[in-house]
Amino acid sequence: MTSEKIGVRISCKSKNGKSKHGIRPGQIVTHLILIVLLLIMVYPLFMAVWCSFKTTAQFNLSKWYPTLPLTMDNIIYAVENLYIYILNTILVGGVGTLGMLIVSSLAAYAFARMRFPLKDLLYAMVVALMMVPAIMTLVPSFMLYKSLIGTNNYTILILPIITGGSVFGVFLLRGFFGGISESIFEAARIDGAGELRCYFSIGIPLAMPILMTLAIMQLSGAWNDYIWPTIAVPTALEKLTIAAAIKKEFLSANTANYPTLFAGYLVSAIPLILIYLFANKFYVEGLTAAAVKF
Repeated sequence: MTSEKIGVRISCKSKNGKSKHGIRPGQIVTHLILIVLLLIMVYPLFMAVWCSFKTTAQFNLSKWYPTLPLTMDNIIYAVENLYIYILNTILVGGVGTLGMLIVSSLAAYAFARMRFPLKDLLYAMVVALMMVPAIMTLVPSFMLYKSLIGTNNYTILILPIITGGSVFGVFLLRGFFGGISESIFEAARIDGAGELRCYFSIGIPLAMPILMTLAIMQLSGAWNDYIWPTIAVPTALEKLTIAAAIKKEFLSANTANYPTLFAGYLVSAIPLILIYLFANKFYVEGLTAAAVKF
């Protein structure tokens, strides 16, 4: 290799190994990999959207890219068949989430601000429950709820949301309540406030962003839950929540009308997207507040 070629190669790089344009080859490779991964994640979403507006014939000919003309027939069919299940999910998720917030906030406040026997042991048991996979307790939980309240009712759909979601809620809220200055509670107690008044007047208002974050997370979980409604409501199909209902309405044993199936996915996702858009501010504030306290 001649000295001229060596000189040209050296001049194309700066002293720190970058090219003369300030971009390392490794950065280019990293960006390309990230773009490919992003496309892999986003493409199925866009495919589901544009296929919702195709006829079955259009889908069979061109499923991988959007085509014209668009049709609203699949969306109309999905709304007509899914609206009752969306209402079911709002009922089940709303009541279950409200119950979860009440139970978890009361328990977390007690663990953080009150003294009682075996407090540390009980809290350690709560934290330990977070390590148990949900699938491990699925069958025992079903047997327990079935023996207590039966199946094919809204109660068996709501209670697991309250009990299951409260574990993480207690963990998150205990750290927040424990980080609030004791002087605030002392001032309230001097004015005659009891623990319940401190909970409602001090703890809940300050923890509202975290409560909103927990509510969004729990609603998302209830909205996307497929396994539990399927086994808990085996015959009263009109009480199914949306994730399980989509399979009932749009999937048969051997075939599926994919355009209507994708339309069902799109219609079922709209309420959750709207909730997230309106509550996004509280969601971010809640995550930030929880991170600061921890």
